[in-house]
Amino acid sequence: MGLGSTTVRLVTPAVNHENLTALLRLLESGEVKVVIDQTYALGQAASAVRHMLDHHASGKIAIVV
Repeated sequence: MGLGSTTVRLVTPAVNHENLTALLRLLESGEVKVVIDQTYALGQAASAVRHMLDHHASGKIAIVV
């Protein structure tokens, strides 16, 4: 799937040491970038879910604890 000059790939890998190490390497090298749309405090979790369910998010939603 392409968005302009950005290639977006969705994957669901098995969670294990080998895959987590590979993911860490990709994140540290900058080859993979996590897009965070918005962060919410834990007390605003309902607003975060509403934002997500209303399909307004253009990236991941993060809850800060």
